[in-house]
Amino acid sequence: MRFEIVERDGLARNGLLEIDGNEFETPAIAFLDTDKFKAPPKSLRVRAFDRASKGDVKVQPSLFVSEPPSRTAEGRLGTGHRGSRYADDLLRGDFAFPETPSELMLDSSKFVEYIATVKGGPELLRPVYCSVMGLPHRLALLVYFGFDVFDSIPLTMAAENGWYLTTTGKLVYDKVKELPCSCPGCTSGRRGKPELLEHNQTIAQNEIKLVKHVISEGKLRELVEARVRADPWLVQNLRLLDIHHYPLQEMHSPVKGAPFLAASKESLQRPDVVRWRKRLEERYARPRGGKVLLLIPCSAKKPYSISQSHMRFRETIVNSGRFDQVHEVIVTSPLGLVPRELELVFPAKDYDIPVTGHWDRDEEKMAEEMVSWLVTSQRYDLVISHLGDEREPVNSVLTDFIDTSDGNPGSRDSLRKLEETLKERVPEETVVDRYVDDMRSVCRFQFGDSGEALCDKARILGRWPNLKIARGKTQLGMLTGDRGMISLTLEGAEDIAKGNAYCVEIDDFAPKGNLFAVGIEKANPEIRIGDDVVVACKKEVRAVGVARMCAAEMNLAERGEAVHIRHVR
Repeated sequence: MRFEIVERDGLARNGLLEIDGNEFETPAIAFLDTDKFKAPPKSLRVRAFDRASKGDVKVQPSLFVSEPPSRTAEGRLGTGHRGSRYADDLLRGDFAFPETPSELMLDSSKFVEYIATVKGGPELLRPVYCSVMGLPHRLALLVYFGFDVFDSIPLTMAAENGWYLTTTGKLVYDKVKELPCSCPGCTSGRRGKPELLEHNQTIAQNEIKLVKHVISEGKLRELVEARVRADPWLVQNLRLLDIHHYPLQEMHSPVKGAPFLAASKESLQRPDVVRWRKRLEERYARPRGGKVLLLIPCSAKKPYSISQSHMRFRETIVNSGRFDQVHEVIVTSPLGLVPRELELVFPAKDYDIPVTGHWDRDEEKMAEEMVSWLVTSQRYDLVISHLGDEREPVNSVLTDFIDTSDGNPGSRDSLRKLEETLKERVPEETVVDRYVDDMRSVCRFQFGDSGEALCDKARILGRWPNLKIARGKTQLGMLTGDRGMISLTLEGAEDIAKGNAYCVEIDDFAPKGNLFAVGIEKANPEIRIGDDVVVACKKEVRAVGVARMCAAEMNLAERGEAVHIRHVR
């Protein structure tokens, strides 16, 4: 049996499952196929080993059979997938799966620990089979957790018990006067268990199609946050995974993702959002010339600089004559803080939020903690608060500061007060290479300490948002408005390689075209999908490109594109 990952979205993946030469796209439902319950035509089927055909998922019998099944047959589902104590350990099967799934459903802590175990170890690349749990409203979350194949047992059980399944939960079939579905089972004019089963199967298949699509768009987390509202079990599992296994989720989250809506409490704990806040604390240092901190509100339009409100803020700062000394930092939910020079970096340019004029306590606490960290760690000469709705919680953690907004940062009076404050409190001073300092912050945020070297003796060319980093006549990298990241040249890769960061080690060969996992010796652990990486052999730079896998997967995989090469020696 062969399983190939085609697209990734966190722990979720779209893949190709090949059994006996028959290919199936995953995530998929493997339909139980018995004399009583027939699988839909051309679907992936689950059959007992003694009646299975080529291309079926084969359920192996226990040790009590007289003739054990072939150990070389493809698509074997290990005998322990339902917790049988009579399983033959040697008949491991081709799928990873949780034992005793019904018990795990009653204990969310253990269920989430299983996910962490199977996705944090050597079974990461195996297809994961889910039995019993796959009701339509749960499928998005289960795929988000990394399951690839679901059996149809819960769909059949629901039909037998009179449950009409939807993507928001279960309804009593006999009480639904008008069936809210146009599938053949609902429009046949008949009502019975066969029609109910057909509906349940159809709604599950449609949800799988939707899940596949949002994975390809990089938006599965948004769908999950919408679906979990239907079931407390879903909410608690998502929250437990976010709370206890952020490192696992972050490892598989791309550094450049799709635009998203942060519309729920769970959005504050999205792994890419939490990574933003952690990277600020771990990697960030303010531009050296930016001695005056100016806290300002976010805007609906992204990047912030193109919004009318931020244009007015910028005009006011320029008119004060102190532009080079002012460090603008945007206060926003769910990210907390966005330094002006990082506003193109994902997800600062790519999120949207509902605006009510009120911050809940979780948002307030997050903003308070991040502002406290900023003023303590970066040591500004002066702090100015020019905020709106977020003014009260932020000002509560500031001690020596000036409030210039009076809660209305866009008003003429507030802007006039801001300009006068800058003129009166900030001495005129020439700041050298502020553009280089701003770019150094971006490089450090993206590459860690190794990013510092990119800006040594460098100058910044071009017009925002497309800026080049050059040393002499040599271009080292470029920041682009659409990507929001530094794209390295081979010369820039040399600087990063000296710090032994973001490197993919290969054997002694010259890459031609893209780099596949089979050619990788080792990948640095900080590499995430979307990162610019250096392809090197014994510290000799051979190529530079964009990671298509995280480091953990690169180190395990034997197939698939690992690095999309941009430049080669």
